Amino acid sequence: MIKKLPDDVIKKISAGEVIENPASCVRELIENSLDAGAKHIKVSIWGGGIDIIEVEDDGIGMFSEDIPLAVQRFTTSKISSFDDLKHLKTLGFRGEALYAIAQVSNLTIVSSTSDDVLSGWECIFNAGELTSSKPAPRKKGTTVVVKDLFFNLPVRRKFLLSKKEEGKWVFEELISYALWHTKVYFEFYEDGSKKLDLPPGDFAQRIISIFGKEFLERAILLNYSDDYLSIKGFVEKPEMVDQKGREQIILVNGRRVRGDQLRKIIYKAYEKPYGQPDFIIKVEVEPEFVDFNIHPQKREVKVAPYIRLTEKLYKVLYSSFRQYSREIVDSIKVQTDSLSSAKVSEQYGGTRQLEFGEVFQTLTVKNVSKESQTDILNIWQAHKSYIFVQTSNGIMIIDQHAAHERIIYEKLRNRDFSSQLLMFPILIELSVKEKAIFDIYAEFFNSFGFEYRFLGSNSLVIDRVPAVFRNVKKEDIKDLIASLEETPSLPDRLENFLKTIACKSAIKFGDELSKEEMAKLVDELMASDAPFYCPHGRPTIYFISLEELASKFER
Repeated sequence: MIKKLPDDVIKKISAGEVIENPASCVRELIENSLDAGAKHIKVSIWGGGIDIIEVEDDGIGMFSEDIPLAVQRFTTSKISSFDDLKHLKTLGFRGEALYAIAQVSNLTIVSSTSDDVLSGWECIFNAGELTSSKPAPRKKGTTVVVKDLFFNLPVRRKFLLSKKEEGKWVFEELISYALWHTKVYFEFYEDGSKKLDLPPGDFAQRIISIFGKEFLERAILLNYSDDYLSIKGFVEKPEMVDQKGREQIILVNGRRVRGDQLRKIIYKAYEKPYGQPDFIIKVEVEPEFVDFNIHPQKREVKVAPYIRLTEKLYKVLYSSFRQYSREIVDSIKVQTDSLSSAKVSEQYGGTRQLEFGEVFQTLTVKNVSKESQTDILNIWQAHKSYIFVQTSNGIMIIDQHAAHERIIYEKLRNRDFSSQLLMFPILIELSVKEKAIFDIYAEFFNSFGFEYRFLGSNSLVIDRVPAVFRNVKKEDIKDLIASLEETPSLPDRLENFLKTIACKSAIKFGDELSKEEMAKLVDELMASDAPFYCPHGRPTIYFISLEELASKFER
């Protein structure tokens, strides 16, 4: 039998959709304070917010008759009609927050619209029912006290985390608003102890106050704006990304959102499959193109496709990373002008792209100007594996194999390579399985500079290979064929194919390089689209600042 639920059950269910823990209470109360024009917000919690939450502000306050009305459902001062939602600039608008909090707690509201301390008014609610209404001392602003959250919903209270964990989530909510509203003074107290004191400042100052100056030292600035959208923030320098991802914050129009699609775009821009970069990004979109009403707690946001947010975010990340790599190049005290492809081509009469192991094996000191010889003294090789480069503010260490992999991979992807005829063709006996795979993906080999023929059914002869190969062996060809069955999708198979070519043809650990070769490698690496990672996502560069070196020697 279908029956209508009792009103008290409906109220508790709907309240649970908006308020799920102390942090969600704090979120709603902070939003109300900000919408009230508060310039100073003090948040205090006891017992992780399960026992008590208190939010004080210096906003415009409420009249005594408005306080009982404010805790009723769908009562709001933010909108009057549905069309108002299209141009909404306030954080709250649905009139559900105070109602939901009141239904699952003992709630006290003290508010005043005047600077006269005797003009305040206090209302006390128990599970949504008004139990007391009387004058109370309060200057202009509002104080909201939430006690015994979910006291009347023991099932929901049972699913709360420990008081320490719930307190942590309250802290996270507060800093999200503090990062956006940098002109508002925020204070945070936990069990009587002051945890945060954030006077007004700019975005960078607020980040330093919350996360320390080390965050900015590890970060790159993002700054983009157009008629409908602005993107500002800080993202971790690519060479410093690890697996931890300590701080990942996306704010859209003043609210912290999950932003799964935006997070994927950020990861894609790094081209590091397994990295977890830190980032704090603020996205502001014209209100008419944003909808937060798709989620009860406004944790998800829908942005009109017209804005092209994901596309623009990727572009600003890409351009910021490219600018950062150019800054690194500027800081390297190595000049490689005399080693450009054009000048080397003039010396040797060729026009094709020159690769490692070809020109530089015969390049002698007399071919390099005295100026260049001096310039390249600040680059050296360690253990025939790592390239050290002196920069203006430290030392850059480059994994020569990973770096060359990146260079070759991008040349292949951009079709920026030639093909070379082998002096001695390679004969390979393929298994039945290998022959079947080769037949299916023969076009991959054709497209990337391989020329081949068959002698009999399974005897493959390779006559020509991409010029990126230094010393191609039959095992390399077999590995290329094997790479084509490692992933199910065609694009991924092509990626694997190119990555395998890059890996097999790149210089190896143990290969000794001249200073000229090292300078050329550094130059080409920093000119690539993603210089900080090899195609497989491993780092190519490790930077040691002068400050870090000095600290190691206790200077």
